[in-house]
Order: sequence, then structure tokens, then C-alpha cells
Amino acid sequence: MKHFYTIWILAKLNAREWIRLKFFHLIIFFGLLFIGFSHMLSSLTFSVQERLLYDFGLAGLELGVIMISSLIGTHSIHREIDRKTLFVILARPIPRSHIILGAWLSILILCFLFGSGFLFSLIISSGKMSYNVGLLLAAASSLLKAMVVASYAIALGVLVRPILALGATISYWILNYSLPDIQFFISKLKDDFLMDMFVALERVMPQFYRYNWKSFYYITNMPTQNEFLWAVFHSLAWTFFWLFLASLFFRKKEIV
Repeated sequence: MKHFYTIWILAKLNAREWIRLKFFHLIIFFGLLFIGFSHMLSSLTFSVQERLLYDFGLAGLELGVIMISSLIGTHSIHREIDRKTLFVILARPIPRSHIILGAWLSILILCFLFGSGFLFSLIISSGKMSYNVGLLLAAASSLLKAMVVASYAIALGVLVRPILALGATISYWILNYSLPDIQFFISKLKDDFLMDMFVALERVMPQFYRYNWKSFYYITNMPTQNEFLWAVFHSLAWTFFWLFLASLFFRKKEIV
């Protein structure tokens, strides 16, 4: 219980610090702008108004939480080192793994705040309350992906410079969605070696495409309980894996 309290304090302080920065406000602004754009676009197409509104709105929500996860995740530890605040924290009997978990939990807090506000704005824009459960599941799937991306970004942020870690994190997110497309092109080439390489790659990559529910179709045709539980455990497994590596890297990192 004492360890969790320490992690919670670190997460709360980090989240409060990032909220004060203009970056988080910029993410909120672009999120609301995305909703406004989707609402304007849906008003121009009478036959598929709802579909366009929800598709663009949910896409904006996922882009927002992924940007928060990748940008803050890759800069969180490095920023504390540059500001010398990490030396003050490490002077206390606090394990380095708690600092990693605190940074990750602060990102989850920011993603939850952004996602809640974005979802509320989307419901107000749609003017309907009948799709609330489907919207919550769609938003939850985006938060699960952001959870994995945040842990990956923190692990890379400990190893390399933030700008390199940011590029690798965005590429990682895109690659996890692109696995079916890669499989399609490899099947057209009919190359057994490339197919074996793809099978190996698929086994060591999160499969975000399997719970890509940010669309109007999945709001009205909600995933089953088993599908949702699979998405939760799949995301948690990859999150714990990257957090373990991040803690291991950070424990061996020389801070000067």
C-alpha cells in the first residue's frame, strides 16, 4: 500500500505539471477542432451524417491520446533529468521502478481526462444518448492502445534521445495497425521466407487491428464480452512487458 501511495503521488505531481504546460492545452484545442470539423462534414452529407460524425470524432480521440502518450512518454524521464528534479527524487529512498510507474500512471491520468472531455463533447455534438455504451467501448479501446504506447515510449525514452524515441513510437503505433496490409502484400509476392518473417513479426507485436473499434459500425454493433476481455488482457500483457523493460533500463542508466 505504501508503494502504491508513492507511485500515486509521483503520478499526480507529474500530471499536474503537464497540465500546466501549453502542450496539453494544444491537444485539447485540436481535439475540439476535430469534433467541429467532423460535425461540419457530417452536416454536408445528409445520408451518412451520424457515421461521419462518430468516425471522425473517435479517430480524433485516438489521435489525441496517442499523441499524449507518445510525446509525454518519450520526454517524461529525460525532462526530469534536464531539470535536475530527478536528483531530488532519487535522493530519497524511492526505487527507480516507482519513478517509471509514476510517469506511466500520470500519462494515463492525462489520457483519461482528455478522453472524458472529448467523449462528452462528442455526445453533445451528436445530440443523442442512445450510443453511450458503444462510445464508451470505442473510447476504452483507444485508451488501451494508449496504455501500451505510453509504456513503449517510456522504455525508449530511457534509452535514446526523445526525438528518436518519438519517431520510433509513432512508427510502432502505425506498424501495429499495418500488420494485415503487410500480410496482404507478402501473400501477393508468394515468398515463403517473407511470410515466415511476417509470422515471427506478428508474434512479437501488439495486434491493435484486432480491436480497432473507433467507428460507427462498432458503436451500433458492439464487440462481445470475450473480445473486450481479450483486448484488455492483451494490452495489459504488453504494457507490463514494456514497463518491466523500462524499469530494467532505468535501473542500469547512469544519470549525470
